Amino acid sequence: MSKVTTSALQRLADIDARLFLGINKLHKYLRLERFARFISFTGDGHCYVALVVMLPLLHADIDSRFQWACAMAFALELPIYWVLKNSFKRRRPFIVVKALAPLLKPSDEFSFPSGHTAAAFLMACVVSYYFPSATLLMYGWASLVGLSRVMLRVHFLSDVLAGIVLGSSAAIFSLVFIAA
Repeated sequence: MSKVTTSALQRLADIDARLFLGINKLHKYLRLERFARFISFTGDGHCYVALVVMLPLLHADIDSRFQWACAMAFALELPIYWVLKNSFKRRRPFIVVKALAPLLKPSDEFSFPSGHTAAAFLMACVVSYYFPSATLLMYGWASLVGLSRVMLRVHFLSDVLAGIVLGSSAAIFSLVFIAA
């Protein structure tokens, strides 16, 4: 790697660490740990299954394309997520920025990209396509899932941003494919 590339990556890592510390200063002023844990829990996966099953039952006008779009998006997102996670092998923030211990035990060793955020934005995108009135709610919730992962000290902000891109891209691809 060239000196310029290494320097640029180091600057990005420094910015990421400063943002991580800044966001986590909120814990001093606000009691957000319980809320962050709850929001993160809603992004664990079981809520997605409930949405995929319940929304078509509650809305008879929605056909199976909603479920196929979700299934296809996850079938695309998950392997890409694992390849990225195991290729980059980015250490978790609590290992890099030793000043703050994690507030929950992460499910794996590496942090890039945020799988919770990718899945949340994937669902926000697909649900918003089929239920436009839920757009603000879904994207607000997905954003909180991503922020909660930083506040629980298991992801850097750039991990969350990569999760947004990954989840949204997988959802858009599946929606375009299903609509074609």
